[in-house]
Amino acid sequence: MAVPRILTLALSCAAQAAWASPASDPTAGRAVFTGATMSHATSIVLNPAALGPGLVNEAYVAITGVLEQLHADLQQLELSADGTTARLVPGPRVRDLELAPGAMLAFTYHLAGFTIGAEARTIPRETFPDHQPAFRYHVSGGGERDWLASVGASYKVTGELYFGASLSHQNTYLRLQYARDAALDSDQGLASPCSTGPCGLGNPEATQLWDVDVRSRLLSIANLRVNVGVLYEIARDVWLGVAYHTPPGFGVQSELGGHVTITPAPRDDPDGTLLRYASVVDVQLPASADAELRVRLPLFLELHLGGRWEDLSRMQAYDVRAFGSTLARNQIPEWTERPRGMRDSFAGWAGVEQVDLGQAWVFGARAGFETAAVSPKRTSPLTVAPTSFTLDLGAQLRISRGVVAQLSYGLAYFPTVNVQDSEFDPRSRVACAAASFDYTRAECEAVRDGYAIATAAGNYERFQHAMRIGLRYDLP
Repeated sequence: MAVPRILTLALSCAAQAAWASPASDPTAGRAVFTGATMSHATSIVLNPAALGPGLVNEAYVAITGVLEQLHADLQQLELSADGTTARLVPGPRVRDLELAPGAMLAFTYHLAGFTIGAEARTIPRETFPDHQPAFRYHVSGGGERDWLASVGASYKVTGELYFGASLSHQNTYLRLQYARDAALDSDQGLASPCSTGPCGLGNPEATQLWDVDVRSRLLSIANLRVNVGVLYEIARDVWLGVAYHTPPGFGVQSELGGHVTITPAPRDDPDGTLLRYASVVDVQLPASADAELRVRLPLFLELHLGGRWEDLSRMQAYDVRAFGSTLARNQIPEWTERPRGMRDSFAGWAGVEQVDLGQAWVFGARAGFETAAVSPKRTSPLTVAPTSFTLDLGAQLRISRGVVAQLSYGLAYFPTVNVQDSEFDPRSRVACAAASFDYTRAECEAVRDGYAIATAAGNYERFQHAMRIGLRYDLP
């Protein structure tokens, strides 16, 4: 039986999507009418083996979008003049909203024993909070977007077993904007001079603005990622699908090249002359795995039990490097770490959908959860990912023979995470300098890992709303 394949429009609200890998696309897998056992165009990447049981050759196009929303009640760190003692005081309230679009075009075609598919896709980018001064030392804008071109095939090994594989070429674009406290990082530390005396912590006169704009090479084997999967009919109308997705290039990290534009601190250059340097950012993109069990129920219903694991612990920081002969003269570090501090996450969901028998309307619903991808201590405006709970609803309308439209809605709720004992602490920089930068000390390790910046203490709350509108056209 052919399962509808559709044009997708997704709108989702989130403080920060977990890393934007193909497997973590919120419009595929968890969403109604998709999954690792479904003969859906998204399975070209999600689980290519699942393309096999489908009967319909099709064209599929998708328009996607992500709307990100973050509520934060921050706390600020008040330091003594020597930077050794501190207390937390109430800080600003921030309400941030970000929107990012995406798109997809795909084709699938069935041959004797084989099914082939091809797609071009951009996942709604991970957007970072923008124009929020209270966040500036962690993030002040930008985002990460992936463009993928994929080809795949499913082979029917036996009547019950399908094997599939696909190859994706992924181009990654990263824009990372943030501020740097030049006084905190200087030789004199917080005592370095500003116009009214010692700069202290977070003085606008000593604040540099960084704008890092990098991307992967246009064509490179380092951009290739492989998706492999199997689909097995355990019993009549009981299907199990499992798939694995490698990181790009199969290596430890991906290298993104481009440039960084720096606005010097006003105390160092009152004219604000922009400085531009070559830049490289090393990132560790995750591997992931998807699984789904689909069981036929009475009354022409199907039960879906699904899950996803992502190797997010690889993503500890953006490793930002700048290159130029005037770095030292302009007090620009050659290397900085922008922490993410993530850990592996697991998502699970369950739901019931009507079987598509050619009727006018088909409905479905799924509910699930995802474990935290970052600990409270490492939560920051750049990375807010506590345990979440999800609900997805869907309705499908058969417009005419060979044309199917779909509407789905998803809600994810991320309960408030309270950050009091934040690993982000500028006192680590003060203590490390006092210890002559002895990197055997914990304070100096925090400096090296990028945590010796403004505190991220406060309360963070996240919601995610996802909507998909779709259309599929069956080919002859």
